[in-house]
Amino acid sequence: MKKSLLPLLMICSLTLSAVALPAISNADEVDSKIQQKDQTISGLKSQEADAQNQLASVQNEVASINEKAQTLIAEQGKLRSTSTKLEKEITQLTKRIDKREKAIQNQARDVQVNGNSTSYMDAILNAKSVSDAITRVTAMSTIVNANNDLVKQQQEDKKAVETKKTENEQKLQDLQDNQVALEAQKGDLVKAEAELNVLQTTLAAERATAEDQKAGLEKEKADAIAERARIAEQEKVVAANAKKAAEEAAVAKETTPSTTTASSTEQSTTGSTENQTTPSTDNGNSGNVTPTPDPTPTPDPVPTPTPADPDPVLPPSTGGSAISVAAAQVGKPYVWGAKGPNSFDCSGLVYYAFMQSTGRNVGGYTVAQESAGTRISVGEAQAGDLYFWGSPGASYHVAIATGGGGYIHAGNESTGVEYSNVGSFTPSFAVRM
Repeated sequence: MKKSLLPLLMICSLTLSAVALPAISNADEVDSKIQQKDQTISGLKSQEADAQNQLASVQNEVASINEKAQTLIAEQGKLRSTSTKLEKEITQLTKRIDKREKAIQNQARDVQVNGNSTSYMDAILNAKSVSDAITRVTAMSTIVNANNDLVKQQQEDKKAVETKKTENEQKLQDLQDNQVALEAQKGDLVKAEAELNVLQTTLAAERATAEDQKAGLEKEKADAIAERARIAEQEKVVAANAKKAAEEAAVAKETTPSTTTASSTEQSTTGSTENQTTPSTDNGNSGNVTPTPDPTPTPDPVPTPTPADPDPVLPPSTGGSAISVAAAQVGKPYVWGAKGPNSFDCSGLVYYAFMQSTGRNVGGYTVAQESAGTRISVGEAQAGDLYFWGSPGASYHVAIATGGGGYIHAGNESTGVEYSNVGSFTPSFAVRM
């Protein structure tokens, strides 16, 4: 018995060593994977920082565009005020000219019924004296010249005002063109910012995934190290047992008698063992075995039927609900680039109204909102459709039609969100929503 103990312990030791080697190798492999994940996470963090810098740059550019837009809007406000003042002056001058022209015509009829020469002759003939004649002729001449000068001055003033108005309208057109360019640039910035947000979110998600994987690898490494420690402890125990068995075997060899005597004794012992009778294992039942009854099977639970999903609820009518949301904003201030809830620009009001009413994203600037429906004429627009100002693809203003030619829009900084109609500010085309 003691002679067979040493080989058995040696086999166990070899088995444990064979198990330990893969564990050690696996731990090293996990370390390598963790290093790779660290590098991946570091790279993703760097890319995420770059994306954040790009996003900040875009946001700064948006702020710059907003500042430029505010300057243009302020200039437009001044030009609108100047234009209104000029139009009032033109109206007043026109009335004065009309009134004075009638007075001049009446005077001409009274004084110059038969022409200037006859009137002057009558004045001289009807004069009481030479001095009276000279006074009458001088007075008539003064009146006629004064009236002629007045008419001429009024005409020159009217022409000057009309010239200024033309120049003012040209300036307003230039500012409108700039506003179109700004609106288009705002669209580019909105798209760039959205793309950068997607990139940033994607990188953050990838980094989170890599960190989760790293955590799993670290746990795997910890498990491998623990397994290696356990196997090493077992190896110590096996080695100690093997050493003890070897020592006992050496002692036993020194005290064992001669080989012949041991062999005879072993044969005798073996013979005795073979002559022994194996006891009967019969338990008195004469071979009959009582069968164990099968347990009563438990029936599977009857699944409760799941009720069918109800019909999906369709969103309410886009037009009416968008009008309701927009109407609730009437009176709020106009701020270029604002999308609510406290202030709006024209496209921001449309975006907010549709997003709040039905969750529909119609775009954040006018050109994008043109493609939210089918282009129609202004006369075809119904409640809930959109009115646009400017050329298709280069629009600069938008409003929500309320029906009958009316609409709600964020006009400008002086009006804010208000009701208006196509008669006061006529749109260029419409879009059926």
